[in-house]
Amino acid sequence: MPQRPGSNHHLKNPEIQSAKPRNTTLQALTSAALVLPGLLITPGHAAGTDRINFQYSRYQEGERNLYGAPNNLKPISADVLHGSGIFSLTDRTKFSFGYTQDTWSGATPVTTTPLATNGGNRPYTVNGVVVGASPILNSTILLDRDLNPIGTDPITKQSTGVVDTRSVLVLSSASPETRRQANFGLSHEWNESAVNVGGGFSRERDYQSSFGNIGGRLDFNQKLTSVKFGGGYTHSQVGAILDGDSSPYITKTAYAQQIVNRSGSEILKGNRQDWIANVG
Repeated sequence: MPQRPGSNHHLKNPEIQSAKPRNTTLQALTSAALVLPGLLITPGHAAGTDRINFQYSRYQEGERNLYGAPNNLKPISADVLHGSGIFSLTDRTKFSFGYTQDTWSGATPVTTTPLATNGGNRPYTVNGVVVGASPILNSTILLDRDLNPIGTDPITKQSTGVVDTRSVLVLSSASPETRRQANFGLSHEWNESAVNVGGGFSRERDYQSSFGNIGGRLDFNQKLTSVKFGGGYTHSQVGAILDGDSSPYITKTAYAQQIVNRSGSEILKGNRQDWIANVG
């Protein structure tokens, strides 16, 4: 579940990445992505059949194995609701709709760093408080002649002389966030032509998008030749609070002029308009 810049983040924690690939996790993430708009796979239906579809799915990761660091972060979870339908208003006129709502939260990865980073990857105590759970990428690290990290003792911080190629996944927790998307469409067919119009919107706390489209078909030569055409417009607006903890790992040069400071927070603002047209 990739993390967007608009989420509200809290404590970060490292995780040791297993040397064995997590095929099951990859499969689960792929399955979760398939229920998102545009990727949803629906069963085949006969053309012209009125129908209503409903789907619910939930994805949740298990507890993470952390390298001695305190952890009060819940793992990633996502709940997705999707409904759609198509109805015949007349023999040649149909109305369709779709609605998707997904809610996600939990610890999400920001970057990775070698576990052997001296003083940056292990918790330590300051005035009785355990800190240092987040890796510090600019800390001192020893490398062998093959550029492999050399481990350090977690207490003395002295080199162990043993190569440690393990990496730490830097995590950041996101508060629950919900996205809602709705779309509709209306189509009509004549003997040698057809037209369809549609539109919809997507809403989140820090992102809004609205879209519309129109398309059609003209048949010639006793329907042996068809000309299809279409066009669409999308307007999007973002006002996202950038995560302060993730800031050192992000290059902002490309959109630095779109960032404003408000009450100590960096807010990414922007508007975008997209036009599309096609003929075939």
